[in-house]
Amino acid sequence: MELRPYQQEVARAIFDSILHRKGLTFSVEIARQGGKNELSAHIEVLLLTMYIAKGGTSIKCSPTFKPQTLISMNRLKDRLDEFGYDGIWQAEFGYIVRLGAARQVFLSADESSNVVGHTADILLEVDESQDINQDKCSRYKDSLTDLSDERIDNDLYLI
Repeated sequence: MELRPYQQEVARAIFDSILHRKGLTFSVEIARQGGKNELSAHIEVLLLTMYIAKGGTSIKCSPTFKPQTLISMNRLKDRLDEFGYDGIWQAEFGYIVRLGAARQVFLSADESSNVVGHTADILLEVDESQDINQDKCSRYKDSLTDLSDERIDNDLYLI
């Protein structure tokens, strides 16, 4: 599936920030059924591909594990298969998708969830950020700033 021009524009801006270590924050608002989650899955596939050998972790958090996080994980797995990674990517612990040394971690931002223990050194995505408690969102963002200086310029991508 090819991204629409408005999705490509967002993707280019995000990758420019990642590649040039700008550490920007993006808030993406697309009309209902406009392909926001498809855009997210494409970005995740490309990041997993870019970091397949070097390694690294991106984190995506959603307001709930069921159904939002599960839907996002399944969409990523489907796109990985479509892009030729069928049989190459691996699922870990029921909430991580790994391609080589790169990982995409999916977490819930539900009030009862625990965000301690995961660090995003590539990208932090917050799905439906308007539905997530701001304190919880701040703790996720802290997972970016708790990194060593060489890895602190990462991106927060609010969708």
